[in-house]
Amino acid sequence: MRLDTLSTNETPEGISIELRCAGVMPRAAAWIVDSMVHMGMLWVGLIAFAMFGEAGEGLAYLLVFVCAWGYNVAFEVLGSGRTPGKRALGLQVVMQNGAPIGWLASITRNLLRVIDALPFCYGFGALCCMVDPKFRRLGDLVAGSMVVHVPRPSATYL
Repeated sequence: MRLDTLSTNETPEGISIELRCAGVMPRAAAWIVDSMVHMGMLWVGLIAFAMFGEAGEGLAYLLVFVCAWGYNVAFEVLGSGRTPGKRALGLQVVMQNGAPIGWLASITRNLLRVIDALPFCYGFGALCCMVDPKFRRLGDLVAGSMVVHVPRPSATYL
């Protein structure tokens, strides 16, 4: 197993950049934070929709679908590759060349989350992360993306 998480990648312009790949534990911690956000959204939404009877039941199913399938994609594409969990842990999803992730890649990586979650608790995804030198799960491998640590801005003093 590699201890160095530094990955040197070349941009389409021929410029080499170094990205620090995120391993299994920071990614798992970000997933836990995102799961808590999901539960909060569902809890508030389901309580609100319970007042609307059968129509509320339909809205509740829609909310569950959006949380399960749209949350990650929307935050990754519209939030600079960072869900609230990734933002809290200083992580970001990018393409392998360091470019921002797009709609197609984000949808692809998140659709394959179902396979990564097998047999339970992201067992297959964790195994893929431990085997791949850039700690990518199957969804990342297919989409051509990776999760990296975001460099913290250094403090400047005048």
